[in-house]
Amino acid sequence: MGSSTLRFTCALLVSSLTACGGTAVMPPPTPHFIEGGGLADGPIGGTFFVYVADDDSRAPVSGAAVRVGGSSDPDACTATTDSTGLASFEKKTCALLVGKQSITASASGYAPTTWIGVNAANVTMTIRATTAPPVDTATVSGTITGWETLPAPAAQHNTIGLVGTSTSPTASDAANNLAQGTRKVHAMVGLIGTDLDIPANACIRNTTVNLNDCAWQLTTRTGAQAHYAVILDQDTKGTPNDDTDDTFTVTGWAVKTGLSFDKGATATGEALGLLTDDQMQPFTASFPPALTGFAFLQAFPAIDLGDAGRIAIVSPVLDATHTMTRVPKLAGPFAGAHYDFLAQALIAKGQAQPSTLSWMHAVDASQTVAAPAWTPPPTAITASNGTYSFGAVAGASLQGGELQTMDGKRAWSITIFDGTTSFTLPGVSPDPLPAGPSLFVASALLIDGFDPMNAKFDDLRTKLTHLASDQVMFTH
Repeated sequence: MGSSTLRFTCALLVSSLTACGGTAVMPPPTPHFIEGGGLADGPIGGTFFVYVADDDSRAPVSGAAVRVGGSSDPDACTATTDSTGLASFEKKTCALLVGKQSITASASGYAPTTWIGVNAANVTMTIRATTAPPVDTATVSGTITGWETLPAPAAQHNTIGLVGTSTSPTASDAANNLAQGTRKVHAMVGLIGTDLDIPANACIRNTTVNLNDCAWQLTTRTGAQAHYAVILDQDTKGTPNDDTDDTFTVTGWAVKTGLSFDKGATATGEALGLLTDDQMQPFTASFPPALTGFAFLQAFPAIDLGDAGRIAIVSPVLDATHTMTRVPKLAGPFAGAHYDFLAQALIAKGQAQPSTLSWMHAVDASQTVAAPAWTPPPTAITASNGTYSFGAVAGASLQGGELQTMDGKRAWSITIFDGTTSFTLPGVSPDPLPAGPSLFVASALLIDGFDPMNAKFDDLRTKLTHLASDQVMFTH
C-alpha cells in the first residue's frame, strides 16, 4: 500500500473515531439540551456548554447570566444565554476552562443556582421562578362503584373513601399538592337535618346520623394519571369531636387507570371500580434503630406506575408501632407497576429539620420490607460572613444546600459534585436574599451508580436511596 493511500485510509478511520496505529480520536462535544437538567460529555476539554432551563416548565431560559469561576476568581468568565437557553465558553477566551468548574446561573425573577466541582462539557442547569407559576388542573367528579354494597359501619365508626390521583413522576411538581376544598353533605341528627362540610374528594358513611354519600369531586393535575380511593374504617373511640385518638384500618380499594386530562378539562360520571379481596395483600415493614434524638417516624409504600406517576399509600401512615397495611396486588389494573417504600425520621412531628429519608425501589411487597439504616444529616453547619460550611456525610454522592427565606422559599440553590464542604457565592444583582434572618439548609444525597460526568437528573429518581438534611439560621 502506497503512503498516500495509507494517509487517505487513516483519514477515513480517524473520521470514524479510530486513528491508524494509535488511540481513538474523539471529536469535540457539541452542545445539547438535557431535559430536566443534568451533565454529559465529561471531562471538560476546552469547550463548555451551559443550558439554563426553568425548573417548573422545563423550557429553556433566554437572557440568563452564566458565570464560570469561583466567587472571587479574577478570571471568571460570563455569558448570556441565547434564545435556546445556551451559553458557550471556549478556552481561548476563558483561560480558566481547565478541570472542575463552579458555575452560577441567574435571571430576573428566578432564584440563582450554583454548581460546584463540575467536570462535564455539557450541562443543563435549572433555575426556579421566585413566584410559582399557576398549576394546570382539571376537575373530575364521580363515585365508587359498589359503595352502596359495602358493609354498614359499626356504631361510633365511619366508613371513609379518600379519592386521590397519582402524583407526577417529578416529585417536586407543584401539581402534586393541589388543595381539594370541601363539599356539603346532608345528615340527620335525630329528627333534625343538617348540612356538614367534608373534604370534596371523600365519600362517607355513618349510620348514627343516617349519612351515606359518595359523590366525590377531585381537582387533579393534567397529563397521564390514575385515580384511586382508599376505603377506611375510622374508629372514633366514642369521641367524634376529637380526632387525636382515632384509628384507621384499610378495608378496601377502588381504582381507575389509563386516564389523561388536559388543562381546564371537566369530567363527570367517573366510576372507580372496587378491588376484590383477592386483589389485595398485606404489606409489612420493619425499621432500623432510630438515630439519637429522632423520635418521629413516618413511612409508606408507593405504587410506581411509570409515566402515569406514583400512588403514595399514606392512609394509614406506617411507623414503628403500626407496621402493616393492606395494598393492591400488582395485577389487573396495576399490572406492570412496582412498589417503592419510603421512610422518614424527624426529631418531632411537624419539625421539618433535621430530616433523614430512605427510598427503596422495586421492593417485594409479598415479603417484610426492611428499611435500610438511616443516613445521618450533615453536621457542623455554619453560615457566617458569606461563607457556608458543613460536615461531609459518608457515602454521599452529592452534597449541597439551599438558601431560603424564613418562610421556606428557595432563594439560592447549590449542588456540589466534588466533595467540597465550604464555599462562598458570587454577587448577584438584585440580591436574592432579603436583609435579616434567613436559612441555610445543607443536604446529602446517596444515589446508586451516580456518575458526576454523565447524569440525567430525570433518571436519578429511580436511583436515589437516601436524602438527609439539616439547617441553621443566619442573618443576611
